[in-house]
Formats: sequence, C-alpha cells, structure tokens
Amino acid sequence: MQVVDWLSKNLLHHQTLAGYIEPLMQMFKPAWRSMMFRAKVLSQKSIGQDVIALELTVPKRWPMHRAGQHIALTVELDGRLMTRTFTIASSPEIAKRLGYVRLVIKTSANGRFTSNLSNMKVGQWVNISAPSGDFILNKEASDVLMLAAGSGITPFIAMLESLPPKNNQNIQLLYYAKPGQHVLNDELEQLTRLRPNVTVRYLSRENDGDVARQLASYSNYDWMACGPGDFYKSIEEAAGKLKVELSSEHFLALPLVQDTEVSLPVSYQGTEILIKNSKTLLSQLIDAGADVTFGCGIGICHQCQCVKKSGVVRNIKTGQLSDAGQTLIQLCISQPVTALELEV
Repeated sequence: MQVVDWLSKNLLHHQTLAGYIEPLMQMFKPAWRSMMFRAKVLSQKSIGQDVIALELTVPKRWPMHRAGQHIALTVELDGRLMTRTFTIASSPEIAKRLGYVRLVIKTSANGRFTSNLSNMKVGQWVNISAPSGDFILNKEASDVLMLAAGSGITPFIAMLESLPPKNNQNIQLLYYAKPGQHVLNDELEQLTRLRPNVTVRYLSRENDGDVARQLASYSNYDWMACGPGDFYKSIEEAAGKLKVELSSEHFLALPLVQDTEVSLPVSYQGTEILIKNSKTLLSQLIDAGADVTFGCGIGICHQCQCVKKSGVVRNIKTGQLSDAGQTLIQLCISQPVTALELEV
C-alpha cells in the first residue's frame, strides 16, 4: 500500500490513491471519503432549548466505541467540508444491536457548524471518524461521582446505559443546567429505576450555587467531570484541595494571559503570516484565510495536527513550552512564543 500511495503522490499528484478516486466513488456511494466512515441520518429532532439529537447509522467495519468516547462528525456545508467533535450519547450495546449511534448537540445560532444541524434530513449522508478518547468509567471503583454541566451529560448517558441492572457500583450523578434546561430527564429517570445504585440530582447555579459547594461530602469517590471550562475549573480546584483523583473532558481550553502582546512571523505552507503571541495558531490562521484542516478546536480530535519544523510554542492546556526542534503540535491549543516554521 505504501508503494501505491508513493506512485499516487508522484504520478497523480495526490497523497493517496483512495483520495484520488474519491470523486468517482462518490458517484456510486454518496459521501464516500477515504479515511472516513459513511453514516446516514436516521433521525434528527429537538430535545430541548437549542439542543438536538442525531441518530446516525454506523457501518459494519466501524470500530465499536467504548462508553464515554467521542467521534468527529463531518458534514458538507455550502460545498465545504466542516468537522466538529461530539461525544457519543448512546451505549456500545445499541450500536451493536441496532446499528446506530446518537449525538446530543447544543446548537448556536451564530455557530458556523451547529446552526446548520437542524436542517439535516433523514437519509442524508455524512461522515464520522473512528471513536477515540479515554474518558471511560473505572469499573473497579466502588464509589463514583459524575459531574455534568449542560451537554456534558452525554458521556454519562452512554456510561449509565452500559451498566448492567445489577451494577454494584455506587454512582452519584450531579447534573447542572439552567433551570428548565436539563435534557434527557425521562431517559435518566428510567436508567435509575433499572439501576438502584445510581442516583441523579438536577442542579442549577441559580438555585444551588457553584458546583464546588456540592463536593465536600464526596472526598472518598472517584470523580469524573464533563462540561465547560469554568465548570471544570471549580471542580479541579476542589479536587486538588481534597486530594481526589479527577478524570475529565472539558469543552474549552483554559487561556493563558500573556504579559506583552507581540506579533511573530509564522511560515505556514510556504507563506509567511504575522501572528500574535496572545492567541492560538488555529484561530489566527483561519482569520488570515489560510487553508487549515481542523475539527473540534479544543485539542481532542487532532485534525489540526501539523509538524512544527522550528520555533517554540506554548500548549495552552498545560502551559508547557515545546523545544525548538521538529515536533508534532496541535494548532488549536498552541500559542507562538517565537517565530515558527510549520508544515502540514
């Protein structure tokens, strides 16, 4: 296969033979794309304020997910492929038995991607990636605290669906949302009826205060958190004080404050662009009109990964600086510290 791709690159001027024949294959199989899986929309419905649920078929060759993992969803919009990453909100058992996965997505009227999802039609073809992620329930833990905010409920739905009715784990789920905006309540109630060791509390910041106020009595539990960056930050601080292990999946990388804002030259695909050191490479390359492949934008899907041939970047999630040599980086979570040379 390496020889075939070498011939394709040198004779057909395309990275792979599969990519070269894509247009021909799409005449017979809509949305057929190399390195992706085809999925058909089974249903699309509103389940709450600005929240939709999509059910997508999965092909037989799709590698089965584990509860808590996510996939990249690729949709063609106005002739352009756009990709975002979403956690699967259904169990692997449903995918095996019924052949579909469900995504529960918070939409935004101003979002370039999610604002179009309500227009999707049953029978429409899209693309999905293989599942990935390590936000997985530790089945050896006797007591587990699940902490969800907003659409962060999705991995926990999949995890709870995957539990046998006679599960021995004591699981407490604290679910934060604005008053009246909790979703999948009926489904959660049914899951808890079938699993007596699972308890769900519906909370809101307006009525119950910050999530940190709820955590002191759970110091002996394994903590899992999924939600926006500020929600996660409160939990992370509490976990540090109580010396509790915390696994998490949060939506926004935490920004770092730069002491002095400067512009730095960045060579990207042979073109030099001036980029400020106070923002991520991805956001500024997009603003500059560069042809950038990206997905989730928060460091999960790795679609914006590229080679940094020279220069230093800061990882905004960890604060760590890279070395000055050649290494792989993710554009969405990297800030320039020095002049850079990047290669896709």
